[in-house]
Amino acid sequence: MKQNIKKEILVVDDSEMVRNFHSYILKMFGYQVETAENGAIALEKLLSGDYRLIVTDINMPKMDGYELIRNMHVHGIHIPIIIVSTEEEYKVSYLKEQLGAGIHMIKPTDPEKLVKTIKRLL
Repeated sequence: MKQNIKKEILVVDDSEMVRNFHSYILKMFGYQVETAENGAIALEKLLSGDYRLIVTDINMPKMDGYELIRNMHVHGIHIPIIIVSTEEEYKVSYLKEQLGAGIHMIKPTDPEKLVKTIKRLL
């Protein structure tokens, strides 16, 4: 029996250009990708969808990345999280550990590094 492996990734960023860039890269490698422009929209999608991984920005309107991650845990959503932001590592390291986000990457993202990281996490 062939197992259906879901490859759905949710990309969350308030910049349409960044969402499109990450989405394009991941689709080139065969991943199914959906996007959200802020944490509030992302949380709605996470609650109604079946995602295997999330790539999220930190600084966004309505609900930032930290609040999104907190809400994911409150709702029992425990999937790998990659934070991609302009914030330096030292600014997010404590909260990253507290929130359970495994990886932090600085924008602009190296496409090869992003894909390798996702492959490793999935």
